[in-house]
Amino acid sequence: MVLLQFSACSSQSRFEEFIHDFEIISLPIEHMQDITTEDTLGGKLINDIIIRSQKNNPQYVDINGNTKAVKQYYGLYPEEPFEYGHRGKRLYFYPKISPIGQLDLNEDYISLIIKVVGFETTFYDLWNFSKDGKALSVICLFWGLRDDGPKSEEVTYTIVDSKITKEGLIKWHENADGLETFRTYKLNEDGYFEIIKEEQKGEYEF
Repeated sequence: MVLLQFSACSSQSRFEEFIHDFEIISLPIEHMQDITTEDTLGGKLINDIIIRSQKNNPQYVDINGNTKAVKQYYGLYPEEPFEYGHRGKRLYFYPKISPIGQLDLNEDYISLIIKVVGFETTFYDLWNFSKDGKALSVICLFWGLRDDGPKSEEVTYTIVDSKITKEGLIKWHENADGLETFRTYKLNEDGYFEIIKEEQKGEYEF
């Protein structure tokens, strides 16, 4: 019992230290990519604190009120450099993970935005935690592709983009090869991001 209590305290202490890297961001947010920082985080540290140490996967509430595990746009953050070849040379791309900031969506929870510049993609995730560091829910706010991959951080094709209103509503848009999905998320009282409005237009082109 003592060991379990020590482990829990240690985990909460690590989480409290982790969130100190995230400065408060004021709402609204109109252009997700305009929010950036030079600070960086280690992929292993993030995975250990918000993914590997968690008992359950993060969840969300769908438009029908069903609580489900998050599966889309969710996984471990990159921990190692990516090896690739260019003109006969062996090169290494080092992913960049940044603590973008903390949002005040509900005083009972802690909401953090993390940015990742991967080998060919750039994305922003919004996580929601309990005060003791339990990862409750996550949304991918932005997902973009880069034609120049490791050579440039310029996003050339956007798949997911979001805006966050002054009231904390997340206006989410996905263009999946022609099928567009529009959603409005709201953080509910249980700490899960809940879809309160959803519609689709178009169809898959491929």
